[in-house]
Amino acid sequence: MNQDSLVQALRLLRECGYVILEAVLPVDWVENMRCAYNEEVKRQFVGEKPTGHSGISAPFYMPFLDPLTLENPFAMQILKEAMGDDIFSYFPYGSNTAWPGCGVQHIHRDTGHLFPNEPYVLPISLAVVNIALTDFTEENGATEVWPSSHLITECYHNDSSTLEERAIQLPSIRVIMPAGSVVVRDMRFGIEGCPIELRRCELCWPWSISVGSIICRITPRLFGRPFHLRFGNRCPRNPKRSIATTKSKN
Repeated sequence: MNQDSLVQALRLLRECGYVILEAVLPVDWVENMRCAYNEEVKRQFVGEKPTGHSGISAPFYMPFLDPLTLENPFAMQILKEAMGDDIFSYFPYGSNTAWPGCGVQHIHRDTGHLFPNEPYVLPISLAVVNIALTDFTEENGATEVWPSSHLITECYHNDSSTLEERAIQLPSIRVIMPAGSVVVRDMRFGIEGCPIELRRCELCWPWSISVGSIICRITPRLFGRPFHLRFGNRCPRNPKRSIATTKSKN
């Protein structure tokens, strides 16, 4: 992405706790990954009906090991600028799926502050990258988030009751986005899974990515209205050639 887009993305990540890069992955890539994900669901849930907010353990073969997933050029550009070049993925590659019939998750953080007894907010040290494999809508359980909740320092990582009390005082928003979007978020950010009528999925890594989304978590090696950006071009299949311009600076 160009410098103006990068500056905007870094500001949103720093101030709001997350940034959404809308529909930057190729449509055919998303469709192929979604088909592979659905086949893997059948394999891992033989004779079972998956429930709740969970997902699959992403297998270590193609297309799940595609560089557009593991080394997404837009996400890596943001993360390296925010966290430095010496970062690594420290948690298993997986996925998040809201299955039909699931309820509402409690408001939670995926991690706490490095020094929870201090009143200071340190720069981001743990991040997650989510890749949406389906459209995220209110009907299919788009995640509810609390912008800037990563700046709350008096709540411990597993102190959900205090976080819920504080969240009442903050505006929340549903993460509505099209398939092929990439989300980069601070893991100290407050989130809540929502009930659905239709299934949505994502891939996730802990740098992290999440299928409704793919997931991956990322950390610096030192420690072992919606906020969307719209791009004129999608990710190229060669992640080394990642140049895009914004349609709008809003």
